[in-house]
Amino acid sequence: MLPLMLSRITRTLRLLVPLPAWWIVSRQMDGGARRLLDVGCGQGGPIHYIRSRRRLFAVGADIFSPYLRQHLDRGTYDGLVRCDVRLLPFAAGAFDVVFCGEMLEHLEEADGLAFLASLERLAGRQVILTTPVGRCDQHPYDGNEYQAHRSAWTPAALRGLGYRVRGSGVRGMGGLIARENSPLPDWLRLLANAMWLAATPLSYFLPEIGGSMVCLKEVDLTPAVTPVSQVEDGVAAGVGVPDER
Repeated sequence: MLPLMLSRITRTLRLLVPLPAWWIVSRQMDGGARRLLDVGCGQGGPIHYIRSRRRLFAVGADIFSPYLRQHLDRGTYDGLVRCDVRLLPFAAGAFDVVFCGEMLEHLEEADGLAFLASLERLAGRQVILTTPVGRCDQHPYDGNEYQAHRSAWTPAALRGLGYRVRGSGVRGMGGLIARENSPLPDWLRLLANAMWLAATPLSYFLPEIGGSMVCLKEVDLTPAVTPVSQVEDGVAAGVGVPDER
């Protein structure tokens, strides 16, 4: 009974910490943004949080059809596009904000640099991305070969590309505090959670110690060049998940 109660208390406290990555993303997003592209949308965790706090016309893009079918069934996005994220089929400035959550590390470094440049062309206001701090090994899962990590990124590297960087979590502690696969007994996991809670506000200002980082780049504070009606009509007309070839 006590371990279960402590686990629930810890989970609640973690939700109240004011600096998780999705909170940072939502807080730093331009208040006037109306259109958002979620690149490599995956299972869509961040977009639920973001859309619960603001009204946005949101389009999800991913290459893995099963994830897109889930979103189609649930109505997560206003539009869905299946594509290779290195070949995004949108006009320059078509979205106010281009968001990329935990996707950059799935590309080789050279592809990642070109990918970031393409995001900046699509955004009328901001590019916001989250990615692990440094090396974070991950192998394919969910039957999705694209889940493997192929590159590592540092706060210094993203700052060098013009991004403002904030940290979230604590590097190396994710597996220790996970509820389902933690190797620690309950009391030690509670201690690890307490350490995570204490260090997370510090990693916000020192992302080098964070587990992940939120990177933001102001692209252009003028409105996007593509009329919103064109974006909505163009995407809505093709909502669906094309068959894989």
